[in-house]
Amino acid sequence: MSENLQLSTLYPSMSRSALIFLALVALAGLTLWYVWQGWQITYLSSKVIASRLERDELLAQRDRLKLEVIRAWSLENIERIAKERLGMKKVPPKTLQLPPP
Repeated sequence: MSENLQLSTLYPSMSRSALIFLALVALAGLTLWYVWQGWQITYLSSKVIASRLERDELLAQRDRLKLEVIRAWSLENIERIAKERLGMKKVPPKTLQLPPP
């Protein structure tokens, strides 16, 4: 009975069943918030993992492209293109004549 006096003094217009209902609604709200928060953590964790995988793929692609650029600009490749596509020939150093200074 002392609880009824305390509840009635704090909330004089509310009955005990209304207070219990409000407490249950608050508990249900907190439970839903907890579940939603857990779902958000799972969802965001999966997005982080997917982003890391994409980053790793992009870094590997960048490394492949760097290697391709190095190969394309190598002296061997330039010499091969000059011979095959442009029909150039390598001149031996003996026959090269430079104009006088």
